[in-house]
Amino acid sequence: MAVSTLNMFREPSYILFGSGIGNMNPLMFEGDIVPYYLLSLKRNIKWGIQLSPRIIVRMENMYSHPVRTPSFIPTITFFYHLIDSKNESRDLFTYCSWYHHSNGQEGDFYETDSIAINTTSGSFYSNWIEGGVFLSRPDRNLSNTFNYIKLSMAYNYMLNNELIGNYGQLRFFADFQSTINLSKAFRIFRSSDNNRSVILSQSVRFGWIADNLSDSKTIDKNRLIFRYTLSFKPSFFKDVSLFCQYYYGQDYYNINFGKTLNVIRFGISSKIKIFN
Repeated sequence: MAVSTLNMFREPSYILFGSGIGNMNPLMFEGDIVPYYLLSLKRNIKWGIQLSPRIIVRMENMYSHPVRTPSFIPTITFFYHLIDSKNESRDLFTYCSWYHHSNGQEGDFYETDSIAINTTSGSFYSNWIEGGVFLSRPDRNLSNTFNYIKLSMAYNYMLNNELIGNYGQLRFFADFQSTINLSKAFRIFRSSDNNRSVILSQSVRFGWIADNLSDSKTIDKNRLIFRYTLSFKPSFFKDVSLFCQYYYGQDYYNINFGKTLNVIRFGISSKIKIFN
């Protein structure tokens, strides 16, 4: 497996500016820090283990600009390469991930009225197992273009008792991405520095919460998770991209899951370098 393929599999670190256009609470920024540590036996990876101490932070746009407790999401992923395509015409691997999601708080889950969720200091934790397949291949109709599809299923096997029936333990996802190196595909984007390319990427995520979810029918828009991201890396940026993203679905920030976000956001992203 080429390291470049594995890099496509990873989520980027990012900073979102403000709270965007939609129903997100007023924010100064949201930051997602996702470094990766790759353990493998050889350079051409057949199997391996990947570690990530992921942290998501939100700074609220209110008095004193508080940073509420972050989302701590440490993850370990095992992957195995199924198809070895030396000419890079395609790559296929399967993976299995375990991750823990918590906010590090010990307060009561509910407010004193026993109805409203304590989103300030309430305890939140969950443990997930996720597995799936990842296929990447170039677009044969256009050189220097790479596409991928990832199909996965996630199950929460241990979580707060209060979350059972309210949070959604079983989820299905389908992710698609297309990336094109504009500098190589079109002469107008070429520069004298071959190491600085103009890259355009777009990705789509469809998710579905399949099991019990409070106040939701079997077929209900509250079960849908949808994300579309358009990224652009100009030649004067080495590792950073500008992006615009539309997100609809359950709020992923700790105990705020009871809110459905519907928002357009803007920010910068980067793939943090690998530590082998």
